[in-house]
Amino acid sequence: MAEFDPVSYSKANKVAAQMAEIANRLSDIAGYIVYTADDIYGVEVDYANRTFTRLAGAVGKTPGADFDSILAFGGRYRCNLTDEGVEVAKYGDTGYTETGALTQAITIEGVTYAAGTPVQVMVKQPKFYYKVVPLKLDRVTNGKGFHLRKARYYVSMTKKAGFKVHPAFVQNGVEREKIYLSAFEGSLYDVSASAYILDDAQIADFTATTGDKLSSIANAKPISGSSQNLTRRNCGILAENRGTGWSQQYAATAACTQLLFTVEYATLNSQTAIGRGVTDKASGGGNESEITGSTTLLGNASGMAAGTNGLVSVTYRGEENFWGNIWKFTDGMNVYCDASQGIHSLYIADSAFAENKNTDNYKDAGVTLATRSGYVSAMAYSETYDWLFVPAETLGDDALPVGDYFYQNVSSSTGYRVALLGGTWADSLGAGAFYWDVGTNSSARSRTIGGRLVYVP
Repeated sequence: MAEFDPVSYSKANKVAAQMAEIANRLSDIAGYIVYTADDIYGVEVDYANRTFTRLAGAVGKTPGADFDSILAFGGRYRCNLTDEGVEVAKYGDTGYTETGALTQAITIEGVTYAAGTPVQVMVKQPKFYYKVVPLKLDRVTNGKGFHLRKARYYVSMTKKAGFKVHPAFVQNGVEREKIYLSAFEGSLYDVSASAYILDDAQIADFTATTGDKLSSIANAKPISGSSQNLTRRNCGILAENRGTGWSQQYAATAACTQLLFTVEYATLNSQTAIGRGVTDKASGGGNESEITGSTTLLGNASGMAAGTNGLVSVTYRGEENFWGNIWKFTDGMNVYCDASQGIHSLYIADSAFAENKNTDNYKDAGVTLATRSGYVSAMAYSETYDWLFVPAETLGDDALPVGDYFYQNVSSSTGYRVALLGGTWADSLGAGAFYWDVGTNSSARSRTIGGRLVYVP
């Protein structure tokens, strides 16, 4: 009998375990890559070959009216929300307003909300389930996670085998039936003057709880850090000052819109699908972004405001300028970079947002972001954070497979960076729903950076 070798035995067990895991994963994939049900809507994205194929209930559909009957898409609508989270009117209702305060009294379930009651213009987003099936992966060299080369993205209004509630509807482990995304880019409400600031006057009071508030109204210049200290955290404080449940846009809420857009339009190129957005203006010397509200007449539809493509605002199902016009701070995404170690790690949170942190509620996403700037060619993938749309590789171009740029400066210094999404009014690289900039530290402010609201009941 051969002598027992514990080292060989251990290696054999590890190999067997790895093979079993691979077999289980292949079995799982095989079970879910052939969805044909009419109430599941999907798209296959072949990043390597730059192709997109509609799947299951999305086959034969075109963006817009064909998706209106699906609650995840057509159930989105602009509405007025009080600071306490009460929806008092929706787009098209008598009494609906985009001014920031009710212009007439409205009674809801026996409660009357007087004219003058502060209300924000938000987009109601019903809960949905999702599944990402990675069909082709290759591991990131000297990093974490995978390059996603080919994948199938699915959305369903009912829980199917293997599907999960989208994380935009789960906060602190509590599941929500809906959330509210801002219809417009954030502007400032001056508490001491009881007035909305429509011209981006640099007067914000960033005191927590008692200071000024981030808003979502029409006909206002988006807030910026032209001279005031509008860092990401301070922008978050302005959002949180509106009350319990309010925050600025964060990772999961941004990913929610990104996924819905991808499935509906069967593309990742938002500029081609809907419009360039405000991205072709001259840089100027101050906050040159367009005022909010130019897509008011489009209501809950997607499209572009009247005018020249590249100079006018766009909207995706009620969310105006998800890309273009001004960069939007995105919370719950802390990036740590160290060129000497080849580190470009992402840490994710859904609440209790803080800067320069990767512990406690901030969880390692298990991915390494691309370490060079360029057009996205592959998204980063980890099983736990399969819902993220963040780049692991930048060998694409301004059209395909994504068409959006990724900016970083991992080699400049070691430390934390914040996340900006969408692009700005003057950018030769364009703008887009998947255009990320993670080259900025947490103390940065700029005339080109603002934010937007989210309300989670």
